[in-house]
Amino acid sequence: MITHRIFFLAVPLLAVTLGGPALTHHDGDHAAEEELVDAVRNGDQGQVATLLDQDVDVDAALSDGEYGGKTALMWAAESGDLSILEKLIEAGADVDARNPKGGTALMYAAVNGREAAARALINAGADPNHSVRHGWTPVLLAAAKSHDNTVTTLVELGADHDPRDVYGWTPLMRAAERGDREMVRTLLELGADVEAEDNAGNTARTIARRAGNRDVLELLRRADDERSS
Repeated sequence: MITHRIFFLAVPLLAVTLGGPALTHHDGDHAAEEELVDAVRNGDQGQVATLLDQDVDVDAALSDGEYGGKTALMWAAESGDLSILEKLIEAGADVDARNPKGGTALMYAAVNGREAAARALINAGADPNHSVRHGWTPVLLAAAKSHDNTVTTLVELGADHDPRDVYGWTPLMRAAERGDREMVRTLLELGADVEAEDNAGNTARTIARRAGNRDVLELLRRADDERSS
């Protein structure tokens, strides 16, 4: 049996150190951009507003290290700080900017269950069906972390409720394997396909049976009965 690994976007914070030798103009711009990212990470709304008023690049991102390419908007989406997120969007932040692994701000919001941030990003034009390596989408990420309300919001705003990863697994299949009754119930209410098969021909039902998740099997059976009646 293949072990499926979740594509995690949420990682510990990286300390940013400013200062050092005299700055060139280019270095000054870079320092200001890192200062904006730092202000977003610290939830300092006043400093964020001040830096944006000074025309610091709203798409500022850390340039290197494990957080290289993670934009200010991605940090705001991850924390769910709606006030800062909206300031960045109003200042023209690229809502579909990608980090080096292809992740977007919406994906950071989804994997952390930031429902309001996800709504604001999609309303601003973010792609609710963007996928990264191995096929992960915002809905797959939110479902894998059991964020029921976020999944519902994403689907209501245009996200596919049956996206597939590289193995053909849907959110319903992953929830069935975990025995996550609430997520299974949420996905069924959103119209998830009970009969969908993965690349090996497994359905959510066969996956739940193999995992011994009887409560989930019962939910799937009832869904079948209701849809066939």
